[in-house]
Amino acid sequence: MTEENTQEPARLRILQTAVEMFVEHGYKATSVRKICEAAQVNVAMVNYYFKSKEELHLAAFDYARELAHVSASDAAITCLPPAEQLRLAIEELVCTMLRSGPSSLFVRLVARELIEPTAAIHRLAERHVLPQHAQFTRLIRGVVGPFWPDDVVQKCVFSVIGQVVFYARSRTVHDLVAPELRYDEAGIAAIAAHISRFTLAALANLCAGESA
Repeated sequence: MTEENTQEPARLRILQTAVEMFVEHGYKATSVRKICEAAQVNVAMVNYYFKSKEELHLAAFDYARELAHVSASDAAITCLPPAEQLRLAIEELVCTMLRSGPSSLFVRLVARELIEPTAAIHRLAERHVLPQHAQFTRLIRGVVGPFWPDDVVQKCVFSVIGQVVFYARSRTVHDLVAPELRYDEAGIAAIAAHISRFTLAALANLCAGESA
């Protein structure tokens, strides 16, 4: 076995460990040394493969995105009515963010970055946040029509994503004030359905107000 072949599993372990630790603890609280200890590799391996912690952070986003297959279903729903497209996109985002497992890591990383921006925010936004933002902007614009001001549509996008992020990042609060909430498959599906219904009802109400 060549030296290159023996090093590739180490690179993968670094990426897998980095993604999980960045999601759980955030960028600032996760050191390269802690990642290397958990991945059972030498710190020099990170320098060899990624050059710096920031570059490792970016690579972790790319790796998590590959695991999630983000936007794979976007093209398949474009033939549906705008409201149905938005509903499905919201429910997919909720389910992906709240479920455990590898497919949830990407959106959880994005949520962490939005809450605790790092020095790499502009590069991460260009690669990952802006495409998702553009998707929801397009979908909401499809529901409300072409005449709403861009800044109002922008606020609607933030409102939708904000609801999802709140459920994803506030489970400790939920345990205290709403212990009946469940995060099993049925519970997550119920949360997703609620957010989509709530959002579509709010948009319909706003549209009615605009036309009155």
